[in-house]
Amino acid sequence: SLTFFEPLMVDGSPRAKPPPEVAATGAKEWEHSLAIFLIGKRLPGRNVREILERKWGQVGHFSFHIVDNGVFLAKFESSLARDWVLNNDPWDVWGYHLVIRMWTKDMSLSLGECKSIPVWVKMKGIPVQYWNKAGLSYIASVLGKPLHMDANTTNKRVLTFARVCIEMAASSLFPDNITLELEDGSTISIGVEYPWRPTACSLCKVFDHSNRTCHRAVRREWIPRPVLMAQKKPDDAEGWITVQRKGHNGPSFPPSEEEVTGRPEGDTKLPKTPVKQHPLTTDKDSSPYGSADEAIRLEAVVTSNHPSNENRKLLKGSSSGSRKRKKKGQAGQGGAWNVRGFNDPSKHSEVRHFVCSNNISLIGILESRVKAHNLDNVVRCFNKNWMYTSNHGVSLSGRILIAWNPSVLCFVPTLVNEQAIHGHVILSNNQCVHISFVYGLCDREARRALWNDLIHCANLFRSDPWVVLGDFNVTRFVAEHNTSAIVTKAMREFNEAIQSAELEDLRGTGFFHTWSNMRVGAGAITKKLDRALGNWQWFNLLGDSFAHFLPPGISDHSPITIQMRDRNPCKGRPFKFLNFWTKTDMFLRVVSQEWDRKHFGSPLVVVQKKLKCLKTHLR
Repeated sequence: SLTFFEPLMVDGSPRAKPPPEVAATGAKEWEHSLAIFLIGKRLPGRNVREILERKWGQVGHFSFHIVDNGVFLAKFESSLARDWVLNNDPWDVWGYHLVIRMWTKDMSLSLGECKSIPVWVKMKGIPVQYWNKAGLSYIASVLGKPLHMDANTTNKRVLTFARVCIEMAASSLFPDNITLELEDGSTISIGVEYPWRPTACSLCKVFDHSNRTCHRAVRREWIPRPVLMAQKKPDDAEGWITVQRKGHNGPSFPPSEEEVTGRPEGDTKLPKTPVKQHPLTTDKDSSPYGSADEAIRLEAVVTSNHPSNENRKLLKGSSSGSRKRKKKGQAGQGGAWNVRGFNDPSKHSEVRHFVCSNNISLIGILESRVKAHNLDNVVRCFNKNWMYTSNHGVSLSGRILIAWNPSVLCFVPTLVNEQAIHGHVILSNNQCVHISFVYGLCDREARRALWNDLIHCANLFRSDPWVVLGDFNVTRFVAEHNTSAIVTKAMREFNEAIQSAELEDLRGTGFFHTWSNMRVGAGAITKKLDRALGNWQWFNLLGDSFAHFLPPGISDHSPITIQMRDRNPCKGRPFKFLNFWTKTDMFLRVVSQEWDRKHFGSPLVVVQKKLKCLKTHLR
């Protein structure tokens, strides 16, 4: 129960003043806590808690507390688990990034105070002499506070670009290049790319909202001419008027009755569009929410957030060194394989043979169980020139390992979680293709996060081809299980998620059942757990591709390969004979006329010519 303490009276008003030991005792209870800020989306706290418990619960128990909409506290039992979460930053929930800070008693738990966030940045064209920890730190410091590098950058295997995690401020302009001054005084430009760029408000200098939804912004919009002329000011551009955002109180200028009714009926055409110098112009008038320099004027111009096809660069096309002639229309395939325990050297040679014999340029190794510090050595065992990524940052066991041939394509991960790695590649025809490698957990409750993740990604990748392949650990239909004829709840949830994500199975060849318990006789169990799914854009643009399921070999799962083929040109609609034609009066007369015509050649050729001529009349 609570205790009553006499309040302190200051100038006749009561005031609470606990002794210092009360705050010290309370702060000690939260000393292993982390403050979490969700950027870009307001998600229910229950969903955030379930996802973080699966990601962080394996390193230590923690309690989850909701502070505000988008602000949470995670209280760990030890500093080791808390430090592991901080060292593996950044984290995301359904693709929305989290800003994680160590809690202190004097910090503000307001999303409006979130003014910096860790962002992964790719820097290209760095001179070799600066490819070290100090050199990269100096270069990255132009953008913000450097935090750490990825494994490929640390090991210096490929010097094409450096991938660095930088804590960037909301006031940053996110420049596309960095100027580097060399030893002799000359300067060069370092290219900068942002795989994910957070939305920030340049007026408030926070990540809580964007300029579009900022209450301090002033918009320009079209309004009817009678109302426009009543509200027009001398300093407004022709045909435009400065108005406040909807939902905020401010001065209004209703048109007088004389001005509205006194105009000729025919004078209702829209005002002429003024010449605009730049989409964003500074408003020189005073704003009720800040100074004139802070207010911006958003003009009625719609710009695309995606780069145009003209600015996209084609990837280099080359072979991985094999002398075998590639099949026409195939520039390297993609594949996935559940190889449990990839530390075994005998499995390295088997995977290497699978990659070479099937012309694989991108492969996902599922349930690899390779430690993070051993990833580089394991990948080099089956191909020393390949690059790789994994989900060790969100899963201690690192269940998914993706490797690719950088001379053929470049896989760019966009969303990474415990059960999937989503990314994209650019094909030789300049087509952006999204690829997701999936390993579903064995627990039905845990797989629900994967289904929600696929539905979320379906909305993000709707405009581009998207393929999902891997081990889902659940079947879709009764025929995909050799010993069961029951539609389970897990199967229904899987089918509902596929329908919500608007995915469908790719045309498949090879083995139908992709998993077995490695037994024979009455105890043998086989299922179709591995599959490849595509969205509508995939079937529309890459409809001739198909999934091939090979023999399992060293694993209990069959490997999957996505066979890419050029689409065959359309040769016209095939002829189809309709039975109701025989019931018409003209049918026998048309057949008789065509059959009585004379043709030259062997009897078989004559029949073929007659049928061909008859077909043209029946169409």
